Amino acid sequence: MNINELIEQRVNIKSQIDELRAQEKDLQEQLRANESILLKELDTQGLSRTANDIATVSISETTVPEVTDWNEIDNHAIATGDMSFYQRRLSAKTCNEYWQLGGTIPGVQPRTFRKINMRKL
Repeated sequence: MNINELIEQRVNIKSQIDELRAQEKDLQEQLRANESILLKELDTQGLSRTANDIATVSISETTVPEVTDWNEIDNHAIATGDMSFYQRRLSAKTCNEYWQLGGTIPGVQPRTFRKINMRKL
């Protein structure tokens, strides 16, 4: 295949992916709406679990943290030395800005990824 054919192939593949993503977005919205209605119906009937001939459904609850004051949690982590509340992930944008200003970050080095960018005309 020559470059022109590869570009045309890429445009075709990207278009198919875009169509599938649009379909997925629509289906995810339908699924969220279904879940909301199903939760209300189960609550109304006082059920936490039920089934029919094709599926069993049950309500599960998960508690997740919601930070109300970042300064307080940061101060707590520093005072106790317990950093386990945080995920180990750096902000790529912040690191890149720091490096562009000539800074270095101990224990971190830049890594470059290459990819093809495409824009349909």
